Amino acid sequence: MRLAALLALALTVSPAIAEIPRVDSAGLADTPVVLSNGVRGLPVKIPSRTPGDFGPAMHGELGSSVALTAQLFVPASAGKHRPAVIIMPGSGGVGPHHLEQAGALSAAGIAVLLVDPFFARGIGDTIADQGRLPWAASAYDVLAALAYLRSRPEIDPKRIGATGSSRGGTAVMMAAAAPFSNAVTGHKQRLKAVVAGYPWCGTQFRSARLARGASLLLMQGDRDDWVSVQQCQDAAHAMSVAGSDATMKIFPGGFHAFDRTGVPPTRIESAVTSTIFPTVYMDDAGRYFDLRTGEVNPALTASDFVRQSISGGFLRKGVTIGTTGTQAQDYVQEMVKFFVSKLRPHP
Repeated sequence: MRLAALLALALTVSPAIAEIPRVDSAGLADTPVVLSNGVRGLPVKIPSRTPGDFGPAMHGELGSSVALTAQLFVPASAGKHRPAVIIMPGSGGVGPHHLEQAGALSAAGIAVLLVDPFFARGIGDTIADQGRLPWAASAYDVLAALAYLRSRPEIDPKRIGATGSSRGGTAVMMAAAAPFSNAVTGHKQRLKAVVAGYPWCGTQFRSARLARGASLLLMQGDRDDWVSVQQCQDAAHAMSVAGSDATMKIFPGGFHAFDRTGVPPTRIESAVTSTIFPTVYMDDAGRYFDLRTGEVNPALTASDFVRQSISGGFLRKGVTIGTTGTQAQDYVQEMVKFFVSKLRPHP
């Protein structure tokens, strides 16, 4: 039976209880957005590809081409060669909080490339089915955005970072992982700094190394029920032990998407997740380790683990997202502070 049919049998998708605010993808594709600080966006296209898995992508099997829609925000006060940050949204697509974050970064003198990974692919969201877009494709999109920014004369190619939340957080983390980054872009074209907000850390490289010179900040809420906080703790710890600059900050009382200003804790019944399935590891060639034997098995694919999670009853429906108190403001402050520190000019 096909994977989609298995998933349909295992879970009956129902609508979310509340509608979560989004930014119109069609408008973002061709209409300049003006941020709250007056910085005007430039609609651009990002050439990317859609690889089916990490291993194939690392060996040049990149899948179909796609021109992602995006907007580039360049603050006038930042000088000739500006630092820049890529923003990658999560499963729900681009939201108002991404524009708020773009405003905060641009106010600090950092250019921003806000990417929509779904619109050009004809995808609305991946909330109920993460399989609509391979995880490797999301990570590849980040490196495609990096290549685009490196081609812009107003951007310093050595001071480019990336941030993302949820699925976007996973994307920027995997894009900064040394095995994937080195295989796709080479040792000299890499992200300088990454902020991953409440990512899914269910698949990791066992070597746990960031690309040379890269720094990573993870931010997650301790009440997150969409992804496993413990898996991300393990990832950050392993990177630190391996000698990489990786830090994790956990927000007390924080749910998933606690950076969404104006969205109180909200139940999303259509979201499909598992926070108890074992972590899946890859070697530096992108080959998966067999969970039972602990040995590399080149025949395994990401779909095999999805099937196992379905047949084993690991999946469930329903999560809570949203923010309380000053969590959203604190998130943005931490993010901006990190990028200002890590993307400052070399002495």
